Amino acid sequence: MADNLFDTADRALDTVVAGLGRLHRDAEGVGETLERLGEQARPRDVPPTPQQDPACRHLTVGLASARQVDSALAEALAALAPLLHWQRIPEHVPHPPDPFMDDYAFAKIFGPQGVYPGEDFMMGLFIIGPRQFYPTHLHQAPELYWLFSGPTEWRFGEEAPWETKPPGALHWNRPYHPHAMRTGDVPFFALWAWTRDIDGDYSIVGAEGAVPLNRQG
Repeated sequence: MADNLFDTADRALDTVVAGLGRLHRDAEGVGETLERLGEQARPRDVPPTPQQDPACRHLTVGLASARQVDSALAEALAALAPLLHWQRIPEHVPHPPDPFMDDYAFAKIFGPQGVYPGEDFMMGLFIIGPRQFYPTHLHQAPELYWLFSGPTEWRFGEEAPWETKPPGALHWNRPYHPHAMRTGDVPFFALWAWTRDIDGDYSIVGAEGAVPLNRQG
């Protein structure tokens, strides 16, 4: 069972590297992400305990959308997702308000409770249900998102306009760059990575404007 997990994770990581290199080689943050990924050890020691979350019900739609972005990667992630430890931000950590907290989950491939421990590096999958709002937040860690579903709307600053990002888009958050997102009728499904300073600052800036995409007014 453990060998199956590690083999499945390695196949998924191979497709991540291939897909980013083929589709987004020159995009900001991709070089740093791939370099840090290549530096990570992959000890086959203690596999995480598989754990599902209610938000995992959105994976079917998310993976179907991902097949339109990169079919090989989507198939690899479909095999890996049920083996991962899906979780939420602990209540003692700054976190968005309900109903967001009841309709999202993330799982780590690298990092605590991930397939591999990671060395100041985290990478995993992230899902948010339809018509949800993730309020403005920021963190010390640089962050890469590869979006597999959508469209989703993003805002980079309290007064900035909302920007629409389609499936397949890539986004790089520099350290302490405030950002918020909101989903429409399609769940948000993405690969994410924190490339360094994973134990650094993280804070929710505000919960204003919590109006989901397509539910305005």
